[in-house]
Amino acid sequence: MAYYENQSDMFRQQAEKCKQNADSHYAQSMQAKADGDMESHRQHMAQSKHYYKCYEENMEKAKLHEGKTWK
Repeated sequence: MAYYENQSDMFRQQAEKCKQNADSHYAQSMQAKADGDMESHRQHMAQSKHYYKCYEENMEKAKLHEGKTWK
């Protein structure tokens, strides 16, 4: 696992990626709503909620694995 310092770092990085994806889908959802495209709005909002949930789960795992190493 050359990309991560430890397990907690791995989950934190995954959480940040999920947060970025969630924010992006939320912004797309709000733009679609403003444009009157309710189907696209619903799809992006569902994706946004999924990624926010993944963010929370990964942050919990990061706290759980705090201080652990790969060895």
